[in-house]
Amino acid sequence: MDPFGNDETCTRLKNALDINDLRDPDGEGVEFEVDENDLAQTDQEQDTNLHCFEKNKVAASICLLSDNEDEEDNFEGDGEYLTEKERLHKRLLKMRDSDITPNKDGGVLKEMKTPGIGGLVAEGALVSFHYNAYTDVGQAPYDSSRLRDQYSKLRLGTGQCIRGLELALLSMKKHETARFLIHHDYAYGEMGCPPRIPKSTSLIYDVEILYFVEQEGVEDYHNMTEEERRQKLTYVDIEKVVKALNAEGKEYFEKREYHRALGKYRKAEEVLQRYNLKNEEEQTQWTKQSLRVYLNCATCSNYLKQFGRVISYCNNALRLDRNAVKAHYFKGKALHSLGSFEDAKQSLRTARNLKPSDMLINNALKDLAKSIKEHTSFEKSLYRKMFSQPASDAGETSGDKEKEESVERPSQPPCSDGFRALVQEQFEKFKNDPCMTEMPFPERQMTENEIACILETATALGMDVRKRGTGNSLRFEVYKQ
Repeated sequence: MDPFGNDETCTRLKNALDINDLRDPDGEGVEFEVDENDLAQTDQEQDTNLHCFEKNKVAASICLLSDNEDEEDNFEGDGEYLTEKERLHKRLLKMRDSDITPNKDGGVLKEMKTPGIGGLVAEGALVSFHYNAYTDVGQAPYDSSRLRDQYSKLRLGTGQCIRGLELALLSMKKHETARFLIHHDYAYGEMGCPPRIPKSTSLIYDVEILYFVEQEGVEDYHNMTEEERRQKLTYVDIEKVVKALNAEGKEYFEKREYHRALGKYRKAEEVLQRYNLKNEEEQTQWTKQSLRVYLNCATCSNYLKQFGRVISYCNNALRLDRNAVKAHYFKGKALHSLGSFEDAKQSLRTARNLKPSDMLINNALKDLAKSIKEHTSFEKSLYRKMFSQPASDAGETSGDKEKEESVERPSQPPCSDGFRALVQEQFEKFKNDPCMTEMPFPERQMTENEIACILETATALGMDVRKRGTGNSLRFEVYKQ
């Protein structure tokens, strides 16, 4: 197949087909409908046409054999020269435990490239993986998730892929990479799938498992109505759904996709909240799972700098367990970021009392003490400089004063140079402080000129100022945008 040649016409079906039914020689065939909307679309959506990808990426994805091939693998016993795919087949047969088929007929041969971690992919799991699929060695892939730059995701046991690929996935672990040679009996049979896959063609798959989630019973939950869930599902069923959502959230979290991780954890929270508990045993398990979900939500919200949400999730967790150290810790960190120093101190001290040797908690208390010290110093300096006489007026003569007496003075005294310099210095410190997102000002009235100074300085440094309270209790909070 020429990866840069003419377009290959593909037609989208209205509904997916079960590949096992399609290739069953004893079956009754498969009926299908063509998606009429697809007929009107151009070939720009044919995402498996290799000509639409960058040529360099296609060239880098060509299937090659390893450089350390044995010379003897090039020939058959009678001296006849082997094709590269036959050489691959011969080499894989010589490897220990390469045959992963249930009856050991050599239909799917495996060569591990990089070991994985944890257990094998489970039956019925929802698997996310990258792959390149080839019809021969030395060819560009006829299908590739990597060239599309979008990993594939499917649930095993539902006929969404060829039998050989499902066996391949079930033999792998998280983060493992491997190459598989799949006989046509475990792929598209003797008929093939022209024009991309010729008749009786064995396929080569290079696969990398990104992650997987056990899905037994999960799909049933999402397909039920609320009434069906109340009547049919036990807490064991609910717990499966929650664990699956937690596992997906963890995978997103490890990839630093905190928004997506939070979305999964919030769905888990919703599932738990909807369930009506039936006994004390369920209450115990529900509390344990809910606590974990709330803490996961708080952790994600902390990374997203959504500190109001952090406090809310931590409060929910603390209602379930007053000694949840992680909840006290993240709540204290969030309150520190919002400038609520005394409340932050109380939460962090509680966390330290529960876990005295924790370095994260002790470091958080040190950071808080530093912020309190700087804020106290700033308050004292601010009080001294508020309403002080501008430096430019210090050397004025008596004649100047007489002239000013004849002119109506402004209703508000001007902002002093000392006040302006202090605000500038404190704002710059705040901007570079990784622990703080809000900086409260002292609860004391300021002149219009001092307020204007705060607004001008904050704007110049790319920050925002909001008012809180009225009258004598008016105060200002500075936010990083």
